[in-house]
Amino acid sequence: MLKDRGSMKWTAMMLPEHLVEIKKWKEEQFHDKKRELTEWELEEIEQKIQRAFKSQKLVTLTMWQNNNLRDEKGLVTGMDPLKKELILDADISVKRISFNDIQDAKLIDADD
Repeated sequence: MLKDRGSMKWTAMMLPEHLVEIKKWKEEQFHDKKRELTEWELEEIEQKIQRAFKSQKLVTLTMWQNNNLRDEKGLVTGMDPLKKELILDADISVKRISFNDIQDAKLIDADD
């Protein structure tokens, strides 16, 4: 009976450069895709951020960084329209977040 080793038998015949490219391709398959926001969604996000800034409420921003979505919670302390950045006072640091990276914004009520 013949034992078939599957794809193992083919890797010995591949060049190291090919193996590196195949590994990169497999990693890219699991990345989230950045969603292009509509004009209405952008306006809604802007209104939530303005409301959080004026009322000094905590906000959760969903951001696109390193091919993944992640949440950042904090207090909006200012905006820099020239650099297109938002200044967010998080628990332990102050962060500058690009407007282009923001995918969603949610206000956090005091009751939560």
